[in-house]
Amino acid sequence: MNQSVKPFGHVVKFKKGLFGLFKRGWWEIPDVMAASFMAIVGAGMATYGVMRYIETGGENSEYKSVYYVVRSGDPRACKLKNPTYSEYNC
Repeated sequence: MNQSVKPFGHVVKFKKGLFGLFKRGWWEIPDVMAASFMAIVGAGMATYGVMRYIETGGENSEYKSVYYVVRSGDPRACKLKNPTYSEYNC
């Protein structure tokens, strides 16, 4: 009597390496992989937002609760979006 071991169900084989690891992760734990993918995309969007915020000069909203005086020699005077009264030519 021959009692050889037979595979049960279908066997999925993945390649070795980083790409095979990702494929195996999507096959075995798709919810964790999807959450990880969304976290990476969110971190990238947050990084882009912070970089854009810094490049545009930070908070320079038109309506503020606290007002401050900017003198003509101040380098921030050129960054004002819509000053109420201005004689500055930057």
